[in-house]
Amino acid sequence: MSKEAMSMAKIRNVVFDMGGVLMKYDPVGFARPFVQDEDDARLVAAAVFDGREWPLQDAGVIDVQTVGWTAAQRLPEHLGEAAMQTALRWYESREFFDGTEEAIRELKARGYGIYLLSNAGVQFDDYKKSLPAYECFDGMIISALVHLMKPDERIYQHLATTYGLDPAECLFVDDVAVNVEGARRAGMQGLVYTGSMDDVFSLLETESDKN
Repeated sequence: MSKEAMSMAKIRNVVFDMGGVLMKYDPVGFARPFVQDEDDARLVAAAVFDGREWPLQDAGVIDVQTVGWTAAQRLPEHLGEAAMQTALRWYESREFFDGTEEAIRELKARGYGIYLLSNAGVQFDDYKKSLPAYECFDGMIISALVHLMKPDERIYQHLATTYGLDPAECLFVDDVAVNVEGARRAGMQGLVYTGSMDDVFSLLETESDKN
């Protein structure tokens, strides 16, 4: 399908990223429950989330225990257990953006298909049901479970194939520009999320007016 045809296709499905769109991504906040002070929280967060191991577990290459153990080796001995607990239990202190649940429910009520496409580890199964408006989602693709990661266009194609979607009828919403570009290469429409669901509704209304 040509780019012109893609831009004219009616959007029928909204595909959301998770971290930075539905859920706040706050590594220091994730580490904070397991340490005594803010300096230690920053050290542990950097060791766990900034190392090369975190993306590897998102890709399903290594497990989260390996992430914690490796992070601990980069820290003073007294922070080793905090690194392991942060890797294993970070999601217990996650927070969701205000208004997200209402926005998803409104999109669902308007007849849009709702999907999730996220670079995330297998721990997703432990917290997925707490996502805003979880029951409104028609499908979810998690990188560690399919061994593909954004912005590789194959993961967007996998979503479309799995759920029988026309990529041109999908709007992908992500806070990372390169991930949105990956979706566009796979034939989807894309929006770089800047913190407001109003942008999603505005784009959808603009597209609706064109059609």
